[in-house]
Amino acid sequence: MTESYLRGLENDGLYTPSIKSHSVQKIKLHNYYTSLFSRSMKDLWPQHAYIGLYSGAGRAVIEDSGEIVETTATSAVRLEPPFTHYIFVDNDPNSIAALQQRIDAIPGEYQTTFIQKDVRTATGEIIRTMPNFSREKGLLSFCFVDPFAADLDFQVIKELGSRYRMDFLILLMLGRDIRTNFRRYLEDPEDTRIAALIDDPNWREDWKKDGRSLIRFLLQKFDDAMRRIGYIEAEPSDAEPITATGLGVYLYSLVLYSKQPLGKKFWNDTRQGVNPQISMDF
Repeated sequence: MTESYLRGLENDGLYTPSIKSHSVQKIKLHNYYTSLFSRSMKDLWPQHAYIGLYSGAGRAVIEDSGEIVETTATSAVRLEPPFTHYIFVDNDPNSIAALQQRIDAIPGEYQTTFIQKDVRTATGEIIRTMPNFSREKGLLSFCFVDPFAADLDFQVIKELGSRYRMDFLILLMLGRDIRTNFRRYLEDPEDTRIAALIDDPNWREDWKKDGRSLIRFLLQKFDDAMRRIGYIEAEPSDAEPITATGLGVYLYSLVLYSKQPLGKKFWNDTRQGVNPQISMDF
């Protein structure tokens, strides 16, 4: 199996933000995993919900080349078979408007909801728009969390993950944001960015006693938070590092969390299938 994504697209006149070339690796990993997820579960669960947090506009232009590519939200709708329900959340009105127009133009039988709201305050609306489920009409869900910075509130993941049978593929902005600005986050006791991300207000005390690198420390703390809400432990090696193209500078990690061993198997298959970058020693 190979991953697929649309590239070299014509300008459709809708809002199209720019991305760095390394973001293509993220799109490939996302598309490969969701394809495995969708094809494997279609006969086992009558309802499959996809939630895209920080969903973007559905297309982007690569800064280095000027090439227009399809991003994760529209790629998810093109899956065969598609999910039965899609919920997209983004605070940018331009992105949500463009995404809705692009997805409305894709033929298929599925239900879509577009929520223009800060992800940190959107949980109630997401829950209200999720499909109803019962013992007779089950629901399996997948959530892609793709923030531009490390200002992700773990309570969003906690509320969704505790309520639904849901896999999460999460982008943790540990390099470009946290490692770059760490001194400020550490020394300002009023700054809650890291505490909200890893669900631990006392992280500073633990960090001062910990001998691991910053990235490994934070990956472990995030993993601890996920395990507290019932997810299978992810080893540090399970986190896929994304680096700046041509520079080798660590930017962020993609981590998959599932409550079932099959989810981890799919993630391992995904990383091997996409020919991932060599793991970095943080």
